[in-house]
Amino acid sequence: MAEILANGVRLHVQRIPPSRRTAGDAPTVVMLHGMIMDNISAFYFGLGNCLAAAGCDVICYDLRGHGRSERTRDGYTMAESIADLRGLLDALGVDRPVHLVGNSYGATLALAFGLDHADQVESLTLIEPPFLVDGLGEEMARSLEQLLAAMSDQEVEQWLADGAGRAIGRSMRAARALLRETTIGQDMLAIPSFPPARLAGLNVPVLAVYGANSEIVNQAESLVGLMPDCTLTILEHTTHMVLREAADYLRDLMRWWLFRRREEMPQRRAGARFVTPDWVRQMVPPPGLNSARRGNDTVPSPNRA
Repeated sequence: MAEILANGVRLHVQRIPPSRRTAGDAPTVVMLHGMIMDNISAFYFGLGNCLAAAGCDVICYDLRGHGRSERTRDGYTMAESIADLRGLLDALGVDRPVHLVGNSYGATLALAFGLDHADQVESLTLIEPPFLVDGLGEEMARSLEQLLAAMSDQEVEQWLADGAGRAIGRSMRAARALLRETTIGQDMLAIPSFPPARLAGLNVPVLAVYGANSEIVNQAESLVGLMPDCTLTILEHTTHMVLREAADYLRDLMRWWLFRRREEMPQRRAGARFVTPDWVRQMVPPPGLNSARRGNDTVPSPNRA
Protein backbone atom coordinates (compact mmCIF):
# COMPACT_ATOMS: atom_id res chain seq x y z
CA MET A 1 0.00 0.00 0.00
CA ALA A 2 1.21 3.52 -0.80
CA GLU A 3 -0.16 6.96 -0.08
CA ILE A 4 0.67 10.11 -1.97
CA LEU A 5 -0.42 13.71 -1.56
CA ALA A 6 -2.18 14.99 -4.66
CA ASN A 7 -4.10 18.26 -4.91
CA GLY A 8 -3.90 18.51 -1.12
CA VAL A 9 -5.57 15.15 -0.41
CA ARG A 10 -4.04 11.81 0.61
CA LEU A 11 -4.75 9.19 -2.06
CA HIS A 12 -4.20 5.46 -1.74
CA VAL A 13 -2.34 4.24 -4.84
CA GLN A 14 -1.18 0.88 -6.15
CA ARG A 15 1.17 0.74 -9.12
CA ILE A 16 1.68 -2.57 -10.92
CA PRO A 17 4.80 -2.57 -13.13
CA PRO A 18 4.82 -4.48 -16.42
CA SER A 19 5.90 -8.08 -16.00
CA ARG A 20 6.93 -8.53 -19.64
CA ARG A 21 8.67 -6.40 -22.23
CA THR A 22 6.80 -4.89 -25.16
CA ALA A 23 8.02 -3.12 -28.26
CA GLY A 24 8.82 0.45 -27.25
CA ASP A 25 7.83 1.98 -23.93
CA ALA A 26 5.29 0.19 -21.78
CA PRO A 27 1.85 1.84 -22.06
CA THR A 28 0.83 3.63 -18.87
CA VAL A 29 -2.74 2.72 -17.93
CA VAL A 30 -4.59 4.66 -15.22
CA MET A 31 -7.75 3.06 -13.85
CA LEU A 32 -10.63 5.10 -12.41
CA HIS A 33 -13.27 3.22 -10.42
CA GLY A 34 -16.93 4.11 -9.84
CA MET A 35 -18.57 6.04 -7.05
CA ILE A 36 -19.69 5.19 -3.49
CA MET A 37 -19.76 1.37 -3.47
CA ASP A 38 -16.60 1.00 -5.56
CA ASN A 39 -12.89 1.24 -4.87
CA ILE A 40 -9.45 0.30 -6.13
CA SER A 41 -10.12 -3.45 -5.90
CA ALA A 42 -12.62 -3.41 -8.78
CA PHE A 43 -9.81 -2.75 -11.26
CA TYR A 44 -6.77 -4.03 -9.39
CA PHE A 45 -7.93 -7.64 -9.37
CA GLY A 46 -10.16 -7.59 -12.44
CA LEU A 47 -7.99 -5.89 -15.05
CA GLY A 48 -4.89 -4.44 -13.40
CA ASN A 49 -2.83 -7.60 -12.99
CA CYS A 50 -3.90 -8.84 -16.40
CA LEU A 51 -2.73 -5.68 -18.18
CA ALA A 52 0.53 -5.59 -16.22
CA ALA A 53 1.14 -9.18 -17.36
CA ALA A 54 0.50 -8.01 -20.92
CA GLY A 55 3.20 -5.34 -20.61
CA CYS A 56 1.45 -2.26 -19.19
CA ASP A 57 2.51 0.04 -16.38
CA VAL A 58 -0.76 0.08 -14.40
CA ILE A 59 -1.81 2.74 -11.88
CA CYS A 60 -4.88 2.17 -9.69
CA TYR A 61 -6.03 4.52 -6.96
CA ASP A 62 -8.95 5.09 -4.61
CA LEU A 63 -10.80 8.25 -5.52
CA ARG A 64 -11.09 10.93 -2.85
CA GLY A 65 -13.37 9.69 -0.05
CA HIS A 66 -13.31 6.08 -1.27
CA GLY A 67 -11.45 2.99 -0.11
CA ARG A 68 -8.29 3.93 1.79
CA SER A 69 -8.04 7.46 0.41
CA GLU A 70 -8.75 10.47 2.62
CA ARG A 71 -12.43 11.27 3.12
CA THR A 72 -12.54 15.04 3.04
CA ARG A 73 -15.65 16.99 3.97
CA ASP A 74 -15.90 18.57 0.51
CA GLY A 75 -14.08 18.59 -2.83
CA TYR A 76 -16.15 16.07 -4.83
CA THR A 77 -16.93 18.21 -7.87
CA MET A 78 -15.77 17.02 -11.28
CA ALA A 79 -13.25 19.87 -11.36
CA GLU A 80 -11.69 18.61 -8.09
CA SER A 81 -11.68 15.01 -9.34
CA ILE A 82 -9.79 16.18 -12.43
CA ALA A 83 -7.37 18.15 -10.25
CA ASP A 84 -6.84 15.07 -8.04
CA LEU A 85 -5.95 12.98 -11.09
CA ARG A 86 -3.65 15.66 -12.48
CA GLY A 87 -1.95 15.93 -9.09
CA LEU A 88 -1.60 12.15 -8.90
CA LEU A 89 0.17 11.96 -12.26
CA ASP A 90 2.49 14.81 -11.26
CA ALA A 91 3.31 13.19 -7.92
CA LEU A 92 4.10 9.89 -9.64
CA GLY A 93 6.31 11.58 -12.23
CA VAL A 94 4.16 10.50 -15.18
CA ASP A 95 5.21 12.89 -17.93
CA ARG A 96 3.79 11.28 -21.07
CA PRO A 97 0.25 10.57 -22.33
CA VAL A 98 -1.64 7.82 -20.52
CA HIS A 99 -4.45 5.42 -21.34
CA LEU A 100 -7.40 6.15 -19.05
CA VAL A 101 -9.77 3.30 -18.21
CA GLY A 102 -12.87 4.31 -16.25
CA ASN A 103 -15.91 2.51 -14.88
CA SER A 104 -19.24 4.29 -14.28
CA TYR A 105 -18.43 7.67 -12.66
CA GLY A 106 -14.76 6.89 -13.28
CA ALA A 107 -15.55 6.72 -17.00
CA THR A 108 -17.29 10.09 -16.88
CA LEU A 109 -14.24 11.46 -15.07
CA ALA A 110 -11.94 9.96 -17.72
CA LEU A 111 -13.93 11.66 -20.49
CA ALA A 112 -13.93 15.01 -18.66
CA PHE A 113 -10.17 14.74 -18.10
CA GLY A 114 -9.68 13.91 -21.78
CA LEU A 115 -11.57 17.03 -22.80
CA ASP A 116 -9.53 19.25 -20.47
CA HIS A 117 -6.14 17.57 -21.03
CA ALA A 118 -6.28 15.84 -24.42
CA ASP A 119 -2.52 16.25 -24.86
CA GLN A 120 -1.97 14.07 -21.78
CA VAL A 121 -4.25 11.23 -22.92
CA GLU A 122 -3.34 8.45 -25.35
CA SER A 123 -6.76 6.78 -25.33
CA LEU A 124 -9.97 6.51 -23.32
CA THR A 125 -11.82 3.34 -22.34
CA LEU A 126 -15.24 4.21 -20.97
CA ILE A 127 -17.12 1.37 -19.27
CA GLU A 128 -20.77 2.30 -18.64
CA PRO A 129 -20.20 6.06 -18.46
CA PRO A 130 -23.19 8.15 -17.28
CA PHE A 131 -23.44 10.58 -20.18
CA LEU A 132 -25.88 13.40 -20.84
CA VAL A 133 -25.52 16.62 -22.81
CA ASP A 134 -28.17 18.16 -20.55
CA GLY A 135 -28.87 17.57 -16.85
CA LEU A 136 -25.95 15.27 -16.06
CA GLY A 137 -25.31 16.68 -12.59
CA GLU A 138 -28.98 16.51 -11.60
CA GLU A 139 -29.20 12.90 -12.75
CA MET A 140 -26.09 11.85 -10.82
CA ALA A 141 -27.26 13.65 -7.66
CA ARG A 142 -30.63 11.92 -7.95
CA SER A 143 -28.90 8.53 -8.22
CA LEU A 144 -26.99 9.23 -5.00
CA GLU A 145 -30.20 10.20 -3.21
CA GLN A 146 -31.77 6.90 -4.28
CA LEU A 147 -28.72 4.98 -3.12
CA LEU A 148 -28.75 6.63 0.29
CA ALA A 149 -32.46 5.88 0.65
CA ALA A 150 -31.83 2.23 -0.22
CA MET A 151 -28.98 2.02 2.30
CA SER A 152 -31.23 3.51 4.97
CA ASP A 153 -33.98 0.96 4.37
CA GLN A 154 -35.00 -0.80 7.60
CA GLU A 155 -34.39 -4.25 6.16
CA VAL A 156 -30.90 -3.29 5.05
CA GLU A 157 -30.19 -1.77 8.46
CA GLN A 158 -31.25 -5.04 10.11
CA TRP A 159 -29.18 -7.07 7.66
CA LEU A 160 -26.10 -4.99 8.46
CA ALA A 161 -26.67 -5.55 12.16
CA ASP A 162 -27.40 -9.28 12.00
CA GLY A 163 -26.28 -10.91 8.82
CA ALA A 164 -23.74 -8.97 6.80
CA GLY A 165 -20.18 -10.21 6.73
CA ARG A 166 -17.55 -8.00 8.31
CA ALA A 167 -16.10 -6.79 4.98
CA ILE A 168 -19.50 -6.07 3.43
CA GLY A 169 -20.72 -4.30 6.55
CA ARG A 170 -17.59 -2.14 6.66
CA SER A 171 -18.00 -1.23 2.99
CA MET A 172 -21.67 -0.32 3.40
CA ARG A 173 -21.01 1.82 6.47
CA ALA A 174 -18.18 3.66 4.72
CA ALA A 175 -20.47 4.33 1.76
CA ARG A 176 -23.21 5.72 4.01
CA ALA A 177 -20.70 7.93 5.80
CA LEU A 178 -19.51 9.29 2.46
CA LEU A 179 -23.09 10.10 1.48
CA ARG A 180 -24.12 11.54 4.84
CA GLU A 181 -21.01 13.32 6.08
CA THR A 182 -19.64 14.97 2.95
CA THR A 183 -20.87 17.35 0.27
CA ILE A 184 -20.72 14.70 -2.44
CA GLY A 185 -24.45 14.90 -3.20
CA GLN A 186 -24.41 18.69 -3.60
CA ASP A 187 -21.16 18.52 -5.53
CA MET A 188 -22.73 16.18 -8.08
CA LEU A 189 -25.29 18.88 -8.86
CA ALA A 190 -22.43 21.12 -9.96
CA ILE A 191 -21.16 18.65 -12.56
CA PRO A 192 -21.60 20.27 -15.98
CA SER A 193 -23.02 18.34 -18.91
CA PHE A 194 -20.78 17.62 -21.88
CA PRO A 195 -20.86 20.32 -24.59
CA PRO A 196 -21.42 18.67 -28.00
CA ALA A 197 -18.96 21.04 -29.71
CA ARG A 198 -16.12 20.04 -27.37
CA LEU A 199 -16.88 16.34 -27.81
CA ALA A 200 -16.80 16.80 -31.58
CA GLY A 201 -13.30 18.27 -31.26
CA LEU A 202 -11.90 15.49 -29.07
CA ASN A 203 -8.89 14.11 -30.91
CA VAL A 204 -8.45 11.00 -28.75
CA PRO A 205 -9.48 7.42 -29.63
CA VAL A 206 -12.31 6.22 -27.41
CA LEU A 207 -13.63 2.73 -26.63
CA ALA A 208 -17.11 2.76 -25.06
CA VAL A 209 -18.58 -0.36 -23.44
CA TYR A 210 -22.18 -0.72 -22.26
CA GLY A 211 -24.33 -3.59 -21.03
CA ALA A 212 -27.43 -4.29 -23.09
CA ASN A 213 -29.48 -4.59 -19.88
CA SER A 214 -28.04 -1.46 -18.29
CA GLU A 215 -30.41 1.30 -17.23
CA ILE A 216 -28.20 3.84 -19.07
CA VAL A 217 -27.55 1.95 -22.32
CA ASN A 218 -29.83 4.44 -24.11
CA GLN A 219 -27.09 7.04 -23.59
CA ALA A 220 -24.59 5.09 -25.69
CA GLU A 221 -25.64 6.16 -29.17
CA SER A 222 -25.61 9.87 -28.38
CA LEU A 223 -22.15 9.53 -26.82
CA VAL A 224 -20.76 7.76 -29.87
CA GLY A 225 -22.51 10.07 -32.31
CA LEU A 226 -20.80 13.15 -30.89
CA MET A 227 -17.17 11.98 -30.96
CA PRO A 228 -15.09 11.61 -34.13
CA ASP A 229 -13.15 8.47 -33.10
CA CYS A 230 -15.29 6.28 -30.88
CA THR A 231 -15.72 2.49 -30.99
CA LEU A 232 -18.85 1.19 -29.26
CA THR A 233 -19.53 -2.34 -28.05
CA ILE A 234 -22.77 -3.32 -26.29
CA LEU A 235 -22.62 -6.61 -24.41
CA GLU A 236 -25.70 -8.79 -24.29
CA HIS A 237 -26.95 -10.21 -20.99
CA THR A 238 -25.05 -7.68 -18.90
CA THR A 239 -26.15 -4.75 -16.75
CA HIS A 240 -24.38 -1.65 -15.44
CA MET A 241 -22.08 -4.12 -13.65
CA VAL A 242 -20.19 -4.94 -16.87
CA LEU A 243 -16.84 -4.89 -15.07
CA ARG A 244 -17.89 -7.86 -12.97
CA GLU A 245 -20.29 -9.64 -15.28
CA ALA A 246 -18.04 -9.70 -18.35
CA ALA A 247 -14.58 -9.61 -16.74
CA ASP A 248 -13.05 -12.31 -18.95
CA TYR A 249 -14.13 -10.60 -22.15
CA LEU A 250 -12.99 -7.18 -20.90
CA ARG A 251 -9.50 -8.60 -20.40
CA ASP A 252 -9.44 -9.76 -24.05
CA LEU A 253 -10.95 -6.47 -25.20
CA MET A 254 -8.40 -4.34 -23.35
CA ARG A 255 -5.44 -6.33 -24.65
CA TRP A 256 -6.81 -5.81 -28.16
CA TRP A 257 -7.43 -2.10 -27.60
CA LEU A 258 -3.98 -1.39 -26.20
CA PHE A 259 -1.83 -3.68 -28.37
CA ARG A 260 -3.70 -5.03 -31.43
CA ARG A 261 -6.21 -2.40 -32.41
CA ARG A 262 -5.54 -2.81 -36.13
CA GLU A 263 -6.81 -6.37 -35.93
CA GLU A 264 -10.46 -7.35 -35.74
CA MET A 265 -12.10 -6.74 -32.38
CA PRO A 266 -12.31 -9.97 -30.34
CA GLN A 267 -15.78 -11.45 -30.04
CA ARG A 268 -17.31 -12.47 -26.78
CA ARG A 269 -17.49 -16.23 -26.30
CA ALA A 270 -20.68 -17.68 -27.76
CA GLY A 271 -23.18 -18.52 -25.07
CA ALA A 272 -21.61 -16.20 -22.47
CA ARG A 273 -24.52 -15.08 -20.38
CA PHE A 274 -25.16 -13.32 -17.12
CA VAL A 275 -28.67 -13.75 -15.76
CA THR A 276 -29.77 -10.80 -13.65
CA PRO A 277 -32.13 -11.77 -10.81
CA ASP A 278 -35.55 -10.09 -10.79
CA TRP A 279 -34.85 -8.39 -7.45
CA VAL A 280 -31.85 -6.60 -8.97
CA ARG A 281 -33.82 -5.35 -11.99
CA GLN A 282 -36.64 -4.18 -9.71
CA MET A 283 -34.17 -2.50 -7.30
CA VAL A 284 -35.68 -4.10 -4.19
CA PRO A 285 -34.02 -5.98 -1.29
CA PRO A 286 -33.27 -9.60 -2.18
CA PRO A 287 -35.59 -12.36 -0.98
CA GLY A 288 -34.73 -13.64 2.48
CA LEU A 289 -32.66 -10.56 3.33
CA ASN A 290 -33.50 -10.86 7.02
CA SER A 291 -33.60 -14.64 7.27
CA ALA A 292 -32.17 -15.68 10.62
CA ARG A 293 -28.76 -17.33 10.47
CA ARG A 294 -28.87 -20.88 11.79
CA GLY A 295 -25.98 -23.29 11.65
CA ASN A 296 -24.26 -22.82 8.30
CA ASP A 297 -27.07 -20.81 6.71
CA THR A 298 -25.97 -17.57 5.13
CA VAL A 299 -27.77 -14.35 4.38
CA PRO A 300 -27.53 -13.27 0.73
CA SER A 301 -25.58 -10.14 0.00
CA PRO A 302 -27.49 -7.21 -1.53
CA ASN A 303 -24.56 -6.77 -3.92
CA ARG A 304 -24.86 -10.28 -5.33
CA ALA A 305 -26.24 -10.31 -8.87
